[in-house]
Amino acid sequence: MSTNNVVVAVIGLDQPGIIACVSSVMTRLGCNIVEMTQSTLHSQFAGIYLVRKPAELSNDALNEEIVSAVTAKRFKLGIVTRDYEEPAPHAQSVEPFVVSVYGPDRNDIVGTFAHMFGEQKINIEALRAFPIGDGSSMQVFEVSVPADLDTRSFHRMMIDRAKAMGLNLTMQHRAIFEAVHRVNIV
Repeated sequence: MSTNNVVVAVIGLDQPGIIACVSSVMTRLGCNIVEMTQSTLHSQFAGIYLVRKPAELSNDALNEEIVSAVTAKRFKLGIVTRDYEEPAPHAQSVEPFVVSVYGPDRNDIVGTFAHMFGEQKINIEALRAFPIGDGSSMQVFEVSVPADLDTRSFHRMMIDRAKAMGLNLTMQHRAIFEAVHRVNIV
């Protein structure tokens, strides 16, 4: 049996049993969950599955089976199934960094720094934005920085922009960030 990879996105009101329901359908149809990520934000579920499915199973049929199962469980979810697109190989090497922006909450923080990253061909691999109290917020960007970019100059430019916005900014190589934030359980 030949196989191919698809991406299945599941989003909607969080309820217990969503992952069990969706994964049961995939198992029944001969699919394998290769990789999956899930998060909940203010009671809203978001799950993305990379699935290896039998070639004879169409994306529409897989999507319809999942929709049918979640509807039967009375879950309020939207389902999207699409072909997995192989990314183009990186023409250049990249270094992983973590950029944290924090301070008074504003509606332009994510857009401002995402634009700066885009201008420098820096890919945002993950982003988490959340309130930290007293009208303040934090945005944590995990980014892939081209190895030939002058990170010191770019860091300085971001700090200057953050200060002009009344914000603070830190930038660390991901290996350093993880070493500093590692929690040892004894």
